[in-house]
Amino acid sequence: MVGPEGQLTMSDRGDESFAPPTAQTGPLPGPRPPTSGWPQAGSSYSGPPSYGAPTAPIAPPPTPTQTTGAFGSPVHHPTPAGYGPGGPGSPLPPRRPTERRSAPRLLTIGTFVLTLLLLIAVIVQTVLLSGLSSDVDDARAAQSRAETAASKDREDVSNLTKRIQALEERTEGTLNSTAVAKKVLPSVFSVRAGQATGTAFAFGQAPNGGTFLVTNYHVVESLLTSGSKNATIQRDSETYPVTVDRTDQQRDLAVLRTTAKFQPLKPAKVAVEPGDPVIVVGAPLGLTDTVTTGVVSAVRNDVEGLNTRVIQFDAAINPGNSGGPVINANGEVVGIAQAKIIAEGADGLGLAIPIDEVCKGLISC
Repeated sequence: MVGPEGQLTMSDRGDESFAPPTAQTGPLPGPRPPTSGWPQAGSSYSGPPSYGAPTAPIAPPPTPTQTTGAFGSPVHHPTPAGYGPGGPGSPLPPRRPTERRSAPRLLTIGTFVLTLLLLIAVIVQTVLLSGLSSDVDDARAAQSRAETAASKDREDVSNLTKRIQALEERTEGTLNSTAVAKKVLPSVFSVRAGQATGTAFAFGQAPNGGTFLVTNYHVVESLLTSGSKNATIQRDSETYPVTVDRTDQQRDLAVLRTTAKFQPLKPAKVAVEPGDPVIVVGAPLGLTDTVTTGVVSAVRNDVEGLNTRVIQFDAAINPGNSGGPVINANGEVVGIAQAKIIAEGADGLGLAIPIDEVCKGLISC
C-alpha cells in the first residue's frame, strides 16, 4: 500500500523481506549464477508486480541470465535444500527420490528372522524333550515299583506254598485210621494154606490179568512141605483160589497169584521213622478186617533169629496177622507184619518186614 509520503509499506501479512527499495546510485550488481530448479534465461517470468508509482527509474531489462524484481533488485529464490517460501507463481521444488533398501540389508533382516525362528524351534524342542524325559523317568519309576511289588508277591506266594505244604505234611502225618482202613480193607484177605492161616494183600497185577498177593513164607510153608501150591483167600464170605507163585524163605516172603482182579495197594514213597503213626490190618484167629493202630517204635536189624531189617511197632497183633500190611497215614504199605516178641511182662513189640524187601526181586514195585 502507498503511505502518506508516497512510500511503499507492506501489510502485516507480508514478508518482511520486501523492504522499500532505495534509490540506486551506483551500478547494478552483476548477474547471479542460475540456481538449479529455477527459471533460466529466456523465461517469461518478470518477477512480482509493482505496487504504486516508482520513486526511481525503472532499471533496464535484465540480462538473459538475470531475473530482477520490480525495483531492479534481483529476486532471491530459495534453494531446493531449504524449501522456503518463494514468490508468486514459483514452481514447486522437485520431489526427493525414494531410497530403496539395499539387498544386503534385506538379507541381514532375513538372517535375523531365520535365526530367531531356529532359536524358538530349539527352545520348543528342548522343552518337549525335557517333558518326554520326565515321562520316561516316571514310567521307569512306575515299572520299578511294579517289579518290586511283583517280586514281593512272588515271595509271598512262595511262602504261602511252603506253609501249605507244611500243613499238608502235618495233615498227612496225622493218622485218620477210619479213612485209611476204609481205603485199604477191600485189598486185604485171610489166607488158608493147608492147616495154617494168615493174611495176604493185593500188591501188583499178574501178567495174565489176575492179581499178585504178598504174605509171609511161614504162612504157606506147611502147604509147600506137603507138596501142594494151591491155597484159598477169603473176604466177605467170598473165597478165591490162589497158587504159590514164588517165595523167599530167607526173608520170610511169599507171592501168591489169582485170576481174580483186585485193587493192589501201593508201596510207601518214604521210609518210616520212629514216631510215625501206623495201622495194621489182618485176620487174627481168622477174624477178617481187624484193624489196630500204633506208632513206629524203631527200625532195627539186630533182632535175634532174623536176617533182615525190621520195623518195630507197638500196634497189637496176634496169630493170623502174619502177612498183613502195615499202613502209614497216607494209606501206603510200609511193611509186612511178621511176628511179635512174646516175653513175660512185655507187650506191644510187633515186627514187620520193610516193603522195599519185597521190591528187591519178588515183585516189581
